[in-house]
Amino acid sequence: MRRKILEDLTTEEQTGNSRGFSLLELIIVVTVIGIVTGFALIEVESSRANLRVQNSVRQLSSYMEKARVDAVRRHGNAAVTFTDRRTYTVNMDFNNNGAPITRTYNFQDGVELASSALPNVTFNWRGRTLTSGASCVTTFSVSDYNQRNGLSVDVSGSGDVTVENQQPSLPNVTYNNTVNSSDGIDGRAVVAGATAPDDNTPCMDLSGGGLGGDNGPPDCNIHVNSTSITVRKNGGSTGSVIVSLSTPKLVVATYPANLTVSPASQTLSTGSNFSITSKNTLRGPFNVTFTSQCGSSITVTVNVTN
Repeated sequence: MRRKILEDLTTEEQTGNSRGFSLLELIIVVTVIGIVTGFALIEVESSRANLRVQNSVRQLSSYMEKARVDAVRRHGNAAVTFTDRRTYTVNMDFNNNGAPITRTYNFQDGVELASSALPNVTFNWRGRTLTSGASCVTTFSVSDYNQRNGLSVDVSGSGDVTVENQQPSLPNVTYNNTVNSSDGIDGRAVVAGATAPDDNTPCMDLSGGGLGGDNGPPDCNIHVNSTSITVRKNGGSTGSVIVSLSTPKLVVATYPANLTVSPASQTLSTGSNFSITSKNTLRGPFNVTFTSQCGSSITVTVNVTN
């Protein structure tokens, strides 16, 4: 009898241990599945955000090309103008009756302008843009809200619209620059005419480059040595701004996700340096605002170029 009882107890212990081990396995499997699923969902959402950005930019560039062609066809002006970070208007002859009208379009959900300035691109009857420079390039960026997926758009002075990932990649070809005297080339030949315009010049606001700025009352005046600086994309160069206050206070920098400002905050009175770099390939004008603890603030335009 005693032996029977011991055998029953042993069987129950083995059964209990087996059940406990199976439960632990189940928990581990569920945890692993949850982690893998979480990463998969993040990747899927990132892919969807990237697709929304691409679709929005594709639609925008398409309307810019159409506006340019319409301006040439009508011998008039056509324009694409942003009214806010997600909305833009297109003014052109949609009905092919010679009378331009304005229609409004929006980016897809979760997509907005990443750069600070609202672009305004107007094409004249030659298909060129009416910009401050004869051959400068209007540059701006479009991204998702987190600026993890983005594209830069360039509209040259000649009216060409180029999206970042559509720029052609030239083959790496080695050219033979050796020219023999017997090749019949006259080295004295000179081509007359004005210098060809440089279509890589950005149409960015460089008016504050090297010029200082002040804001705030005398007891809380904040000063920067330059209200506009230029850096190269993706960490290609580092810019700096010297900030000073009339009274020693904490100054905090506010900036978009594609930039890094170091240090992000510091207590200062006399001039102290803030370093600014670009973290990704987004280009265009971006605002960095320095705010003091006593309430005054000033904004610096950071022009990110190639």
